[in-house]
Amino acid sequence: MRPDDATISAGGYDHPPPAPTRASAGRLLRRGAIAAGAIAFALLVLWMATDDRLLQVIPGQVLRSGRLDGGELREVIERLGLRTVVSLTGSGPEDDWVGAERELCTSLGVRHVTLPFSLDEWPGRAQVEQVIELLDSAERPLLFHCLRGADRSGWASAVSLVLADAPVARALRQMSPRTGHLCDPDACPLHRFFASYLDHLADTGRAESATAFREWVASEYCPAPYNAELVLLAELPRSAAAGQTLRLTVRVTNRGADAWRMTDSRTAGVRLGARVIGPFTAPPADPIALFRLPSGPAVDIARSSLESGVMPQGARRDFELRLRAPRHPGRYLLQIDMVDERVHWFSDLGWPGLIHELEVVLGR
Repeated sequence: MRPDDATISAGGYDHPPPAPTRASAGRLLRRGAIAAGAIAFALLVLWMATDDRLLQVIPGQVLRSGRLDGGELREVIERLGLRTVVSLTGSGPEDDWVGAERELCTSLGVRHVTLPFSLDEWPGRAQVEQVIELLDSAERPLLFHCLRGADRSGWASAVSLVLADAPVARALRQMSPRTGHLCDPDACPLHRFFASYLDHLADTGRAESATAFREWVASEYCPAPYNAELVLLAELPRSAAAGQTLRLTVRVTNRGADAWRMTDSRTAGVRLGARVIGPFTAPPADPIALFRLPSGPAVDIARSSLESGVMPQGARRDFELRLRAPRHPGRYLLQIDMVDERVHWFSDLGWPGLIHELEVVLGR
C-alpha cells in the first residue's frame, strides 16, 4: 500500500486534504487566466472569421456589421432592402472609402450618415442625441457599422434596444465576447455609459424604460470624467473695452466619477479655460453646438495657471482666470469651461460650461 493511500477511505478523505500551497494557488490562477484569455481569443477569432459579421439587432429594422467592401455592401442593401447606412468610423483624410461608400448608397437611393466616435472614450451627449435622432427618424431597415463590427456598432445596437424598451441587461449582450467585444466592463467607456444610466435610475428610484433613458440623456447625462460644476464668484460685466483685461474667480467642483490630473505642462492635464465666438449680429440659436464644432469658430483666449496635482472626485477649489477681451468691437459669446488639454473641452462631451454674452466696445 502506498503511503498516500492510508489517508483515503471508500468515502473519500478521512481528514481534510492539505490546503494548496501559495505556489499551487498561483498556478491555478494563472491557468484560469490563460484559459479565460484563450476562450476570449477563440471567440474573437471566430467573430473575425465570420464573412461580414452581419447581425440582426431588431429583426427587419436594425442591423449591425463590420465595414463591408463595395460589393458586399451592395449585396446586403439589395438583399435586405436597407434604407439607411450609418458609419460609426471613418473621418480622417486617409479614409477614402467613406466617399466611395456614400456614393454607392446614394446611387442605390439609400441614405448614408457618417457619425464617427472613439471606442476608447465616453460618447458625448451630442453624439448620443444624434444616434437617438437617427433611430427615431431614419428610414428602416437601418445598418450600423464600424470597423470590426464589434465595439461601436455594438454600443449603438444596445442603444437601439434600450429605445425599444429592452432591459439594459439584454441590450448589453450586443457588447459581449460573443459579438467580438473584448474589454473590462469596469474600464470600458462604452459599458460605463450604461452603468451610469443604471446608477441614475437607482438614485432616482425610476424603472428602466425608453422614456427614462431619453430624459437621462437630454438632461442628466455627462461622461463621468468630464462632469464639472462651475460657479462664478463675481458677476461678469455685460460689456468691456476692446483689449480690456478681465479677472475672474470660478469655483469648480469635480462632479465626475474620476479624479482630474493637473500638470505644469501646457500640452497635458486639466485646467480652467475660456474661449469666444464672434463677433455676430444676433446670438446663435444653439451656441453650444458652435463651441462643440471640430475646427469651428471658437477661439481659445485664456487658461488658469499651470500646476501639478490631482483633484479627486467631489473636490472643490477656486480657479483664477485672467483673460483679455477681443480687440474688435461687437457682440461675442464667452464660454468658461474645464479643458483636458489636447483631449477635450468638458463641454464637448457633456455639460455646456458657463456661456456669457459680452459686448465689446471701443476703448473708453
